[in-house]
Amino acid sequence: MRRIMTGLGAALLLAAAPAMAGDTGEASAALPGWMAGCWVADHGEGRQSEECWSAPRGDMMLGSGHMVAGDRSLSFEHMRIVREGDALIFIAQPGGAPPTRFTLEREGETTLPRASFVNAANDYPQRVTYWLVDGHLEAEIAMLDGSQPTRWTFRRASTDRD
Repeated sequence: MRRIMTGLGAALLLAAAPAMAGDTGEASAALPGWMAGCWVADHGEGRQSEECWSAPRGDMMLGSGHMVAGDRSLSFEHMRIVREGDALIFIAQPGGAPPTRFTLEREGETTLPRASFVNAANDYPQRVTYWLVDGHLEAEIAMLDGSQPTRWTFRRASTDRD
């Protein structure tokens, strides 16, 4: 098993449409277009995390994460969300490490755009969750039982340098 820090884990994280059904009512998962764009979380003392997600294209969304303190980079992460058949898979590569896969957990209907990806075999995290609240992207990593949570609140990045 490998311990990883996903976009949220190294303060970069890392998601599914409010309804997991496609436009036709089929059971296939829709890529989480509501995550698209660049998001910034402030951690105080000049530290920020930035996470950027491409718009859904084909069967994939690409993501990147970058944590900085002033003019110094602390960590980075490559991410992607891919559709494989009826499943959505979140793939994290913190610091360019080999990929770790998390599968979308179907949670039923929710009132918010939300996606929770799980990998019970991973040391930490075992769950990566994103949701949208009042225009902010919330993200959390934790164990399957919800223990050891780390949470981020991202705001949309402005067009100017944040």
